[in-house]
Amino acid sequence: MEEKEQILELLRQKGVAFEEYEHEALANVMDRVEKGLCYDAVICKNLFVATRKKDRVFLVMLRAEKRADLHGLAHALGTPHLGFAPAELLAQLLHQRPGAVGPLGILRDQGARVEVVFDESLRHVPRVAMHPSVNTATVVLAFDELERIIRQNGNRIYYKEFQ
Repeated sequence: MEEKEQILELLRQKGVAFEEYEHEALANVMDRVEKGLCYDAVICKNLFVATRKKDRVFLVMLRAEKRADLHGLAHALGTPHLGFAPAELLAQLLHQRPGAVGPLGILRDQGARVEVVFDESLRHVPRVAMHPSVNTATVVLAFDELERIIRQNGNRIYYKEFQ
């Protein structure tokens, strides 16, 4: 079973209501906006970052129009430095690759090693759109449901205000 199908099956098993859309490959979050593939949902960018020693790893989800200040985020999380994590670590922990990073990969993080940082402004938005580990499909679901299934997986969640 391919990665997308595994993610969708996990959502079904957890009783999550979602919509799935197929589309052409999207290179980045702004492609989604430019092509009108928002599906009446909040569009976010997702970053996979880690400390220098790779002893802490984070998935950061923030609104597409906002900027991720990694220096400020590192300080807020009590670590001296954050940088983009290597593709090998992304594949190992979330079974994803660059260009298709998204929070649904957390469902594949069996050791709950990845810490999740959500943009504070996402709390209780009705709908968020994300890749199901491939950039040729989009899943839309309620943000509260996304938060619930990540907590159920055992991953630590933080909220941070991004500009």
